[in-house]
Amino acid sequence: MATLLDQVGGSRFVNDTVAEFYGAVAQHFCDVDTADHRKQQSRQAQFLSHALSETPEPVRSSRASFLARGVNPTLFEALLEFLEARLTELGFSCQLSSALVESASTLYSDCDPEMAIAC
Repeated sequence: MATLLDQVGGSRFVNDTVAEFYGAVAQHFCDVDTADHRKQQSRQAQFLSHALSETPEPVRSSRASFLARGVNPTLFEALLEFLEARLTELGFSCQLSSALVESASTLYSDCDPEMAIAC
């Protein structure tokens, strides 16, 4: 059976969607924030790709915890909402988009929030 990542089009789809999200919200960033948000964009795309792939434990949890350290919780939540709406817009089933968001959200929630870097 294909992973969630495969079902939505792989890492390229994730990278494009995260870039689209940041393009939409970039107007709200000041110049100082721009460099930090490029890092956020990269880190969030990596985290989502990892969350939706099929990686065995404990590699999955340790890699997720490492990636989550650089993810801003507020931006990540907004990205998941954007992603769910984008999947629906593209015609993916509600069941798939909900499973995708739930998987990424659960994995992020299981990471140590104290290690997250707020931007």
